[in-house]
Order: sequence, then structure tokens, then C-alpha cells
Amino acid sequence: MRFRRSLLLSHPAEALFDLVEQAEFYPRFIPWCAGATILERSDDLVTARIDVAYRGMRFDFVTRNPKRRPEWLQVRLAEGPFRRFEGEWRFVPLSARASRLDFELHCEVSDFFGRLATPVFDHVAGTLFEAFMRRAELLPAAPMPVSSPASALPPAPRPSPSPEPEPTQDHEAPMTQVSPDPATLESLRGSKLAAELSPEQCAVLAALMTLRVLRDKDVLVREGSADDHLHVIVDGVLGVIKGAGTPDQVLLQSLHAGDFAGELGFIDGMERYASMVALGEVRVLELQRAKFESLIRTDPEILYRVMRAIVRAVHLVQRRLSMQSTELSNYIYKQHGRY
Repeated sequence: MRFRRSLLLSHPAEALFDLVEQAEFYPRFIPWCAGATILERSDDLVTARIDVAYRGMRFDFVTRNPKRRPEWLQVRLAEGPFRRFEGEWRFVPLSARASRLDFELHCEVSDFFGRLATPVFDHVAGTLFEAFMRRAELLPAAPMPVSSPASALPPAPRPSPSPEPEPTQDHEAPMTQVSPDPATLESLRGSKLAAELSPEQCAVLAALMTLRVLRDKDVLVREGSADDHLHVIVDGVLGVIKGAGTPDQVLLQSLHAGDFAGELGFIDGMERYASMVALGEVRVLELQRAKFESLIRTDPEILYRVMRAIVRAVHLVQRRLSMQSTELSNYIYKQHGRY
């Protein structure tokens, strides 16, 4: 098996190098990593033992990895159930605030494990880069460079002076620690989307969201377009308008503070039946589907609780429509079709 991946990121090479080199934090964001121990670390080498737990199978392997910060880190198998497990990470600076991450891995299963274990190793190798990609998206944005070259380096995710808790062995990924925008976090806390979230979970979700301000008549989503965002109205009124901007436009619904907008399109990606237009100044929280889906492996409980909130809102809309349909049918029946 051979894997090659490449990704452009708005982070300096130094920060990405630290993310890969610090294997002791792998259990926090790699789903199948049940534990990681640094056996040796120097300026040009790092050796680590990785514990794997996936679909009832548990095993460990040791890699002895030459490195040159912040340019590259090689992966070399020292012990483990592989015939071959070797690769290389390359960190290519593009500017003071951006770089390209290249990854290559060659993996072959030993005869001892045989065919039954092959899907497990395929998953381990195939999802490794994806886990780092999602984790890199949550790194703090790089600051603008100033006069001193050293000041251009962002806060690297190095181990804190205080002791880190030992990785748990039950394969549960700890909560990702982030620093969201205060206004976004405050708006999220007051919404129905956060009804079942803890303060820590709110912080994680808020870091993936954007607080947007619309002026009167601004179009949030246009009719006929597909939108991969979930919108939560913080304050103001959002109109759902058919034929917006035409002489025949019709206001179908008014959405107010606390309502969700575009929740079904956010899930299924279908085109919008009508436009969503600001009726006065409106503030909305936006959550992009791709960012939301990054929680599948890092913080699945947040994803589950948010989906519960969305389904609950859709259920209420469905119930209201059913009641209105029943009332209309009763009215027509009693009036014998006369209006």
C-alpha cells in the first residue's frame, strides 16, 4: 500500500512540523490511536511507541524517525507487525504565514497478521493524513509578520510546562482545546444549537463558526443555489422570499432570533427553493458543512448533539405544518369548499 497526499495550509511550516513531531498528543485527534509514548527525542531524532485500537484489534508499533526541523521528518519502523512501514513528511514554506504539507507512506502487512488484519492496516494508514489535516485546521491562525523574524512564528503547539494527563486507553478522544471569537461564542451559547453542549463543547464548535452581519435587503442565500452552511439567527428578521427582486416576489416565511435557516440544505446539499433576504439588519451564525464534519473523528459527541438540535427544530416545523394542514382541511370540510 502506498499513500501520497499534499495540502496547502495557512500556517507556517514550523507549526505543522511541531504538530507531526509531537506524537505524545496523537491520542487527542487520531481516532484509532489509543496511546502514544515518546521513547527518545533529540534535535535530529524522535522515537515513539504508538498503540492502535480499531474494530476490536489492538497492537502497537515503534517508529524511529530522523528529522530536520522544520523541513522534514522521516518515518522508519523499528518494531511492529508490519513488513514495511516507512514514509516522510515534508513541510514546504510558501510565505511567513502559509506552507505546503506533503506526506508519503509505504505500508505492507506481515504474514503473521494475514488477510484478516489488512482492512485494519488500510484504515490506519489511509486515515493518518486526514487526521492531521483536520487537526491543522484548528491551529491558531498565523499572526502578521513584524520587524523581528522570530516574532513571525505563531504559538506552536508544544507541550505545556504543566504535566499532561496520560492518554486514556478506552480510545475516547479528549476535547480539542481552542480559543473561539468571544462574540461568536457568546452568540452560540444563547442559541438552540447549544442546548445540549457543555461550555467546553461550545468553545470547540464556536471556533468553527462565523458571526456575520447583514444589512437591509442583503441576500444571504439566493434561490436556486446550493448552500453548505447552517445559519442560526442571532437577532433581526430574515425573510424567505420566492422570486426575490422581481415584481412577483412572495414572502413565504419570516425567521426570527433563535430560528435555524437552511438546515435541510446544510445536510442534503439540495438547491434552495427560495432566497433568504435580510429584512433590516440581521446577525447570523454560520457553520460550514466541511468544518462541521471535521468533528466526526475528533469530537463526535458534539456532532451528535448538534444534529439532535437540528432534528428537533425540523420536527417542530413538521408538527406545525401538520397542524395547519389539519386545520385547513377541517375548515374546507365544514364550509363545503366555500371560502
